[in-house]
Amino acid sequence: MTINKVLDNAVLAVQHDMHATGVPGRLGFGTPEWDDHGYLRVEYKGQYSSLGLRADEEHDPVAALVLIADLAQAVITEQDWQAWPACPTHSLGLHPKQANGAALWTCKGAGGHTVAAIGEWE
Repeated sequence: MTINKVLDNAVLAVQHDMHATGVPGRLGFGTPEWDDHGYLRVEYKGQYSSLGLRADEEHDPVAALVLIADLAQAVITEQDWQAWPACPTHSLGLHPKQANGAALWTCKGAGGHTVAAIGEWE
């Protein structure tokens, strides 16, 4: 965990969705050796996100949740070689999106729809 409660909560929310959709492993933050700036990066099974974050900056909770979901999705997809998460109806990869003040997993199938709020996958 970090010194930033907003980022920690975002990681825990995405971790919840990982478990709810059957993705094993833990999601966390780390600073890889190759990062000369000391940015936190989303980490999954030793793979780090390309984009880094500063823990000492203020982050909007909803925007942070969408960003962490996006970064986690990229790392999980690259590490496990499968689209995650997928729409249970259309089997398409979902997209994290901020809409109406909420962080959502959205599908572009059938004209687009929301599958779940990020962190609330059932």
